[in-house]
Amino acid sequence: MTNIQFPPSLDEACKLLSQSAGAARIIAGGVALMVLVRHQLFSPDHLISLKQIAGLDQIRFDEKNGLTIGALVTHHRVETSPVVKERYPALAQCLHHVGNLRVRNMGTVVGDLCQGDNHSDPAPLLGVLGARIKAQSVRGERFIPMEEFHLDIYETALKEDEIATEIVIPPSLPGARSGYLRFSGNSPTDWPCLGVAAILVKEDGRCKEMKISLGSLTPVPVGFKEEAEAIRGKKLTPAVAKKFARACAARIDPIPDSRGSEWYKRRIAEVYITRIIERLNREND
Repeated sequence: MTNIQFPPSLDEACKLLSQSAGAARIIAGGVALMVLVRHQLFSPDHLISLKQIAGLDQIRFDEKNGLTIGALVTHHRVETSPVVKERYPALAQCLHHVGNLRVRNMGTVVGDLCQGDNHSDPAPLLGVLGARIKAQSVRGERFIPMEEFHLDIYETALKEDEIATEIVIPPSLPGARSGYLRFSGNSPTDWPCLGVAAILVKEDGRCKEMKISLGSLTPVPVGFKEEAEAIRGKKLTPAVAKKFARACAARIDPIPDSRGSEWYKRRIAEVYITRIIERLNREND
């Protein structure tokens, strides 16, 4: 029988997790965990729920620090948040694609990331937006850059005694445009076969800065810093965008599965990288 505890504070939750010596699991929305339990892939003996901890259900924004999303905030709340729609519209659009409405009403954004599933919609976009995960334990707190958070499928940089308490996204760069595109071969509510996120800043009609991340095809999201550096200062003509996308697709090592072969996944990566560059380039004109 599973033992579930409901600590009243974050300090108490950290203490319980530390005392469990790795045996306990943290639960917030519980969507991903319940899927594993339902399929008999995981049978937890000890769960620590964050439900009664005040403050973890908040979305906050200020001009200096940016956006903070607590560990109990659901996908739907972020998707429909006025401040997110105004300041981070790509994030609201991205989260609209997560599962279905029931999943978005129950599942939390932080929990989605902590699950470590490589078929995650938010992970690539949060990476290019410069997000950080705040992790807390009895030893203190630290911030983990989103680009370093996922280590492998179902493996994150969190220590066994750490709790991810919030996501912090810095203010957008002046003139920046961001976007997220996904492709799902089975249905709109299926896990993405591919998700590509990018942020673009232009100056005098040329690329001043670009960040791009590709998710779902590989164990963790892949960034393309060297490729992006090569097009800095260039006009993003169709030929430049296509060459860039081809270079990015050639560097990835996709996982072949029921959604497609390695060749097929490299091809859709090239197509979708080209599309997001063309879209952001138009929005910046």
